[in-house]
Amino acid sequence: MTTVGKRVLGLAAALVMGLAACSSGGGGGGGQGQAGQSLRMWTFKKSHADALNKAAAQFKAKTGISVTVEAVTPDDVFVSKVQSAAQTNGLPDVLEVHASGEDFEMGSSGLLQDLAADVTGDWKQRLLPSTRESGVLTQKKIDSVAADSPIKNGKAGQRFSVPFTAGAFGIVYANKDKLRAAGLDPDTPPKSWEEFLKALEATTGKSQGGLSLGLKISQTGFNWIYQPLAFAYLGKERFHALFGKGTTQGFASPDGVKTLETYAKLTPYWMPGTATLGIDEADIAFAQGKSAFDVGGTFTLAFLAQNGLSPDKVLAFPIPPSAEGTHKQISMAPLALTGLGVTATTQNREAAVKWIDWVTSPEGAGMVAKESLDLPSTDLGTQAEALLGKDLAALQKYFTGPPESTYEAADDSFFPSDWDQVKPGDLTVRLTPLKELDPQQAGTELDKVVASMWKSTK
Repeated sequence: MTTVGKRVLGLAAALVMGLAACSSGGGGGGGQGQAGQSLRMWTFKKSHADALNKAAAQFKAKTGISVTVEAVTPDDVFVSKVQSAAQTNGLPDVLEVHASGEDFEMGSSGLLQDLAADVTGDWKQRLLPSTRESGVLTQKKIDSVAADSPIKNGKAGQRFSVPFTAGAFGIVYANKDKLRAAGLDPDTPPKSWEEFLKALEATTGKSQGGLSLGLKISQTGFNWIYQPLAFAYLGKERFHALFGKGTTQGFASPDGVKTLETYAKLTPYWMPGTATLGIDEADIAFAQGKSAFDVGGTFTLAFLAQNGLSPDKVLAFPIPPSAEGTHKQISMAPLALTGLGVTATTQNREAAVKWIDWVTSPEGAGMVAKESLDLPSTDLGTQAEALLGKDLAALQKYFTGPPESTYEAADDSFFPSDWDQVKPGDLTVRLTPLKELDPQQAGTELDKVVASMWKSTK
């Protein structure tokens, strides 16, 4: 289970308790969104708080409305504070929450207001297409959760958050100094998987690997590298067929084995000990120069900067497709990572909505993104480089491409309903770097895992 998942479950019980307190408080006050009003906002990211407070100064100059943003970290402390505040009517006006999960829990529990009538027209259209419906509760989501989930109290169509930050997995970071030292062009990404392997070979020494990844969380290898690689190699339909119910085109088929063989070519180039590293540990190792390449998400850039590696020292690009595959280029459809919600108890609803509207506008979102190094859910279009700066704009350009070669990590329509990503993750770690399975054996075991999940699916 992911950290986010644990956090959501941890909130659920307390939120139900908090519902009574909020309801008795008669929240949802309107206000007029006028100059002189003051808002409070909590976020679980310190880098966001610093950036938001700078943006708030600009917002106040435009509207006269003050906003004070407080970082409550780490995650478990944020959860505890929300739990406590929910029971004492002490919630702020606005919360930043994890998108498409935590927002649903809080909204369905009565802690966040429905913003469906607010986020329409131009506001909705300026968001990246793949993030526009994030924060909107669907009947499919309601039907999929356990009977005791607070989400069962929600209604399809309610919007409990507005997408704020977005990102994609499967982003490779390269240390420009190490590329230069190996005689490689530090400003040009590999055009193919094969060129990427050659770059790994050139930067891998006897005492250190070329590539770091937090394989202690085994699904990182499967989700962040194998899946986009296999998608580009096979194309969408044949990639989906790997996971099909009763399929004869699964991982042990010629298609599946070929993609596993291609992925396993990383084996000589892993950083020693990468299978024992967590995600943060692998990123830190890269920031410290212990590897030449690192794989993460678009959000990794901010973490690397926090750990001393300047963005201008890094070359970033998506997992390169194999030259032998169907698609020779790949784009990564972004996911909404966090959203902004208005609490049920605020007496300043209009001002809070006005703040969220502005901070998700190109001007506001660009200002926050440039300061925090986290990409926004707002589509900045041709203004991206001017608003974000060269380094972040270079990442956002990988969000856009032809639909047929755009990998959507959020698309789970072809998985069994109880899909458990840890099990295939564990098997691919046994394939590489551990070399306990060859590609054919790994394919056979993966088919067994998928078949078992289909057997137990609803």
